[in-house]
Amino acid sequence: MRYPAITVIHPEAGPWDTFVDQHPEGHLLQQSRWAAVKQTTGWACLRIGICDDGVLLAGAQILIKKRYGFSAWYIPRGPVLADDQLLNQALLAALRSQAQQQRAVFVRMEPNMVVGSKRERIVTRLLENAGLQTSESTQPQHSVQVDLEPTVDALLAAMTKGHRADIKKAQKLGVTIRVGTTDADLDVFVALMAETGARAGFAVHSKAYYAEVWERFRQKQRALLLIAEYNGTPVAAAMVVASGQTACYLYGGSNAEAFQCAANHLIQWHAIQWAKEQGCASYDLWGIPQRTDVADGPLEAPAEMAGLIRFKKGFGGHEVSFYPAYTDVLLPLVYRAAASRFNI
Repeated sequence: MRYPAITVIHPEAGPWDTFVDQHPEGHLLQQSRWAAVKQTTGWACLRIGICDDGVLLAGAQILIKKRYGFSAWYIPRGPVLADDQLLNQALLAALRSQAQQQRAVFVRMEPNMVVGSKRERIVTRLLENAGLQTSESTQPQHSVQVDLEPTVDALLAAMTKGHRADIKKAQKLGVTIRVGTTDADLDVFVALMAETGARAGFAVHSKAYYAEVWERFRQKQRALLLIAEYNGTPVAAAMVVASGQTACYLYGGSNAEAFQCAANHLIQWHAIQWAKEQGCASYDLWGIPQRTDVADGPLEAPAEMAGLIRFKKGFGGHEVSFYPAYTDVLLPLVYRAAASRFNI
């Protein structure tokens, strides 16, 4: 069968975002607003689309980092693929061709594809037949997602008994949740993130970075900053971003007092309800540690992370695993010598 109407384009931000939003595997990390955020940290951006009879059916938003006269191409939670494998093959060919023109050492893709999903065979067959090799993922490979189709009452009932009790506890103690709208509110969020990072031993972004995420997405009313207060003092905060059918709990911070008054449970309950009001089909709690195989037993998580998994699963969600990253190595010698220096 011939496809004379297939064309390669570079979509503008508006049509591209509409395409991503409407695609069942579209993700906020493929939105032009996310690329705009990453451009403030030194990344360049390129979008490649495949059209059939003028209709955009497949594509990828690529983040590009340049080093030492070479470049690295990174496609977080993409590419966004069609049902027709010929169109998908055309996309991979266009990616490879244009990457080679920019002296890309490699093209790394992280499909927004959950293990066990209906289209997984299409994606895995495409990428493996193209000779791509699996790589360690940058984005969380394991997460917890809450199905938002049930009613609000049913969503609450699906939580663990302990989580429902903690939500009631926070309400009884007078914890209040408000929506952040000002620069001062962002300062509160950043301070709580810094406290959490220091306590848990992970690095946090700058205020400027969080401000970019918040401002870019709330322009379309798709970002929510929630602040929990106890006795008039902020104790927890969360930033949630919605795109297409999914809302993601991107960032959250709290102080020690939040654990005593269950503020984190109440703030998540408010975020889940907001995601449902936005028309999202699922709420992604953004990452849990990978479990390890135990002989004749269930998968286990590192002991220090077991509490995090219990917290996230307690909201009635189910664990999901994404497919790993796939890498198209274009310059093997350079890749072996310097791939890690691109810091993807």
